[in-house]
Amino acid sequence: MPSGISVIICCFNSSLRIAPTLQHLVAQKNILSSSWEVILVDNGSKDNTAETALQIWNSFNEKKPPFKIVTELEPGLSAARRKGIEKAFFDYILFCDDDNWLDDNYLSIGLGIMQTFPGIGALGGTGRPVFEDKEPPYFWANQFHVLAVGMQSEVEGDITNGRGVLYGAGMLLNKSAFNVLKEKFRFKFQLTDRIGTSLASSGDHELCLALKKAGYRIYYSKKMKFQHFIPKHRTTIQYYKQLFLGFGISYALLHAYRVNRDNLHSLKNDYRYICLRSLKNIMFTRIKLLVKGYYFGFDQYKCLDELHHLYNDIGILRTFILTKNRFKDQFNSQLIFSPNS
Repeated sequence: MPSGISVIICCFNSSLRIAPTLQHLVAQKNILSSSWEVILVDNGSKDNTAETALQIWNSFNEKKPPFKIVTELEPGLSAARRKGIEKAFFDYILFCDDDNWLDDNYLSIGLGIMQTFPGIGALGGTGRPVFEDKEPPYFWANQFHVLAVGMQSEVEGDITNGRGVLYGAGMLLNKSAFNVLKEKFRFKFQLTDRIGTSLASSGDHELCLALKKAGYRIYYSKKMKFQHFIPKHRTTIQYYKQLFLGFGISYALLHAYRVNRDNLHSLKNDYRYICLRSLKNIMFTRIKLLVKGYYFGFDQYKCLDELHHLYNDIGILRTFILTKNRFKDQFNSQLIFSPNS
């Protein structure tokens, strides 16, 4: 594969927010236009996203890289990203969400790091929020980490054995590492990630977990920076509740990455332990919220950590109970643990 970056923008009804994303891409510096491309994956949009994006791209006078539009009919961010990877020409993949505005040296810095350290499976940067409305109360105390902004680690470089996962916004993926996952380890996403207005998530975490299982490293650079546009509905209490519930569901569905495959009995023990722990946490958290006065008009943003734990545990417990047999099948299939014979 030629050395360069394929920028993948996965879109669902993105026509009203795609313009600044494309404007920041075309402004990239210190990288040849022949060393990167842009692939827009239209994931079932109903608002002429593809036509709007192409018109905007063609309006730029700057020397620019190739721009391709592909369609993915299967709903979900994971499916859209998979299609983008399949169509990518270069050996590194950049997931640029439709609300990510990359700094003008993002691609050049990222490409330099990936070429210097070939053992990297995924590389992340730092998102800075741009709010449509005013910044919500206590944002940097209890919210930024769930909206793909802020530093991903106190240390820079290899974070495989520390945080070990990255948010998908602005993530660079080693395509050869992803091909190893597919061809040698039969990797398939267990998570659909976001579908339409659904807040199912953590496909980015799943990818990092799989890459680590296959022996690749997870890196983070503070030099790679981008702005992340945050519409006002994404900082409401109701949105956070749905988001936290999605985190819990995702945590449960990714449990196969955490258990010891050499000890089948551990799956049963882990299942019981996590269910009991989640039930206990739900009861304890509701008491804490009651004591804090959440149900009597107390500032709900002050209670966001408690709400995070509550809805996260509800998602875990509900998913484990409703899909118990799936976890057994998922574990026994060993999708990413056993190489093809």
